[in-house]
Amino acid sequence: MTTRKGNGHFAVIGMFDGVHTGHRYLLGELKKLAASKGLSPLAITFSNHPLELIAPEKAPQLLTTTTEKLRLINEENVNGIAIPFDHKLRCTSAMDFLHLLHDRYGVEALLMGYNNRFGHNAPKGFDEYRNMGEQCNIDIIPAKEYTPKEGTRVSSTEVRRLLKEGNVEDAARLLGRPYALSGTVESGKQLGRRLGFPTANLRLSDPRQLVPMGGVYATTALDRPAMTNIGTRPTVDNTGETTIETHIIGCDKDLYGSPLTVSFRHRIRPERRFNSPEDLAAQLQSDRMAALARF
Repeated sequence: MTTRKGNGHFAVIGMFDGVHTGHRYLLGELKKLAASKGLSPLAITFSNHPLELIAPEKAPQLLTTTTEKLRLINEENVNGIAIPFDHKLRCTSAMDFLHLLHDRYGVEALLMGYNNRFGHNAPKGFDEYRNMGEQCNIDIIPAKEYTPKEGTRVSSTEVRRLLKEGNVEDAARLLGRPYALSGTVESGKQLGRRLGFPTANLRLSDPRQLVPMGGVYATTALDRPAMTNIGTRPTVDNTGETTIETHIIGCDKDLYGSPLTVSFRHRIRPERRFNSPEDLAAQLQSDRMAALARF
């Protein structure tokens, strides 16, 4: 079957969590194939991870919010749409889903990612999908597996593992950019200000997003060097509440209620308890120098 020239879409389907280097390779292949057929590239993703519905106890924490994921996809010059993975979609067969793609979204060709499957009681073989596509007037084309030169397997699962270990530098290599958390600055207890290190207390815009391993990190925020503490502030607070607090070096703006994105560059040290606020302040001076060295 030959896809007709026109205003239809050449699509790819996936969770695209993190939009890492493997995802961007796939989007690059999509753009080339779409251009060869005179179609527009389209990435169809989900606003929630399917496991949140199928097996909530196994659902992974997310690397990107839906808004951030679509922004990153759009930066690759691919249009992205996010649809909810609900009970209706879960029970939709592969054939019916292909009809939906063709009729609702104008999909005329589909790039199937490596090891990608879809549809209730999903077919196991690519040939079955291709035969279904012919019946739905959709060309289905297999994607090549992404194999980076250094041989490191790139996956959202691997990025999560690295972040949980505090290894934000290797996570950034797989992502192709520093890992970032976004949210809104909320009022805190102003404990850092008393030590001469005012902080922005970040409330995540999506609580499903993965927070790296606790500790002090060299970060950037508002295009400035910063240092971020993830933890319970054992020296100055005894509530046990985990917070994400960022001291933006050289920034004296009132940020309460403002959106903020914090990008992680390097883990400076683990969080620990100090004997006094003065000892903590001295350590924070050292942390600030370490953060500036990473900017």
